[in-house]
Amino acid sequence: MLLQRRRIQHRGSDAIPCHSFVRDRQFVGRGDALACASHATAIFTQTIVNPLATVSTLDDFSNCRDNQGCLGKTGQVFDAAGNPLAVGNLTDTLTYTFTLTPAEIADIAANPAGIGTLSMTAARDLGLRAGTATNTDFLVTTIDGTLIGNLFGDTVSTCPAGENFGPINFTCGPNYHNDVSAISSLTIPGALFQTAAADGSISALINPTDDVGRLKVFSLTLEYAATVPEPASLLLVGAALAAAAAMRRRNSVAER
Repeated sequence: MLLQRRRIQHRGSDAIPCHSFVRDRQFVGRGDALACASHATAIFTQTIVNPLATVSTLDDFSNCRDNQGCLGKTGQVFDAAGNPLAVGNLTDTLTYTFTLTPAEIADIAANPAGIGTLSMTAARDLGLRAGTATNTDFLVTTIDGTLIGNLFGDTVSTCPAGENFGPINFTCGPNYHNDVSAISSLTIPGALFQTAAADGSISALINPTDDVGRLKVFSLTLEYAATVPEPASLLLVGAALAAAAAMRRRNSVAER
């Protein structure tokens, strides 16, 4: 599969707001609210783009075409002319490798309190379907051999129960029969990210579950962000320290 990389390195004031870390239907609790006294500044961002991935509007079972970036098991993926491939192109493991420059490695190492994020935009056979109790269509994901979670494990398809076919609904998804995409993100602990980055490359291994029959990956983004205290929170900390110092002085005078 042909892939293109886009490297964007952020410095200085390119801040990621707190709400950007609230994903997959999770809500900010009191602990997260306290964490939001600081913001995260992205110091490394790289996106791998699938240049073949295009959205199909063909109302036919054969609309999973390999020339449009669609992956499928045998009998479920077709060539540009609509003929089934002799062997499916959806492998047990998809490997994406991100490369880092020495400067990027140094920036990451200099920010040990940072946090990493892996985000994928993809379509097809992903997420919990209406009428089913358990999601079995997701992507088991590891970073340099360490499990970080399941991409699309919390995704819920907007399609109604039943087979989306005859005709195909091209507005709901993700769904086996169309290219309505979803975005899923996983957190990478800072220590793991730094260890993985030390040799200049980070490998993300994507393992579709057995129930994933078709998959179209549009992009995969790897990011590392450093936590920086907000100016307001620094003022609050300073005020608290000053108040504590004043209290100690008053106590000292009272004891004389």
